[in-house]
Amino acid sequence: MRKLLVNVKLSDDQIASIRQVSPELEVMRELDPDKARREARDAEILLCFQLPGPLEEASSLRWIQLVSAGAEHLLEAGVDRSNVLVTTASGIHGTAMAEYALCTMIMLARRMPLLLRESERHQWKPSRPRTYYGEELWGKTLGILGLGAIGQRVASVARCVGMRVIGLRRSGNTEGLPPGLVDTVYRPDSLLEMLAESDFVFVALPLTPETRGLLGERELRAMKRTAFLVNVSRGLIVDESALARALREGWIAGGAFDVFAQEPLPADSEIWDLPNLIVTPHMAGGTVPYLDRSADLFLDNLGRYLAGRPMVNVLDKSRGY
Repeated sequence: MRKLLVNVKLSDDQIASIRQVSPELEVMRELDPDKARREARDAEILLCFQLPGPLEEASSLRWIQLVSAGAEHLLEAGVDRSNVLVTTASGIHGTAMAEYALCTMIMLARRMPLLLRESERHQWKPSRPRTYYGEELWGKTLGILGLGAIGQRVASVARCVGMRVIGLRRSGNTEGLPPGLVDTVYRPDSLLEMLAESDFVFVALPLTPETRGLLGERELRAMKRTAFLVNVSRGLIVDESALARALREGWIAGGAFDVFAQEPLPADSEIWDLPNLIVTPHMAGGTVPYLDRSADLFLDNLGRYLAGRPMVNVLDKSRGY
């Protein structure tokens, strides 16, 4: 028997579907951390958010299917120095992330953080109606850092509300992108130029040595004073101390952050009190259908793995995504 350990909360029906893939599989579902660590030691296949124990303990492990798009935590655990195949959940977050982007951009443009604060205080200023005037997304430029599955989905939604879309991509070209999805693609060495052109900047990059701390003081100062920054990827891509200064001193107009250098965000963090910043608890990609999509992706990849066929979302360990 080939042992498969499920370390995420799938339904009984989903577990039954996995068992039906092959009579060779011994499918174990274990959520208890200590028990999962023991079960992982002789598992060939692991479906998880993160490793339940040290990689060196899992001597039989051959394949890890993540239910997250990011894999930096596995690289830090040494998977890049192993022969273990890793596949990610890249792409299943696209719809949720795009809706989060649209929601927060509209909220920021229409001054919803201010309006909600005044609503909590039971305030309304009829004598100063322009206090509540906001912007429209129509005609604004959205700069997307990272044109993978999430970035492309965000671009398509932005097009629907009349936004101009530009993007940053390692290759600097449009190869593989749907025709007309992005007006201009910039290379990483043209980041400052792209930021200066954007009314909204959406971060959809993986966390790698190249992207860690990518947006610091120089980059934030390059943005328009009227621009907004939305980050759903990883907190360590943005220098949070520089972000705090940018918002307090008006280098940029505001933003929405779903990810942070330390999570959960500490109660005493200054981030909570930054003006015009929407703070959410790393939930942008999480919707009710999330685990259903994860299970469907795993079932597809499981069939491919057992048949020796090419798999979906194979992690490039040298690039980190």
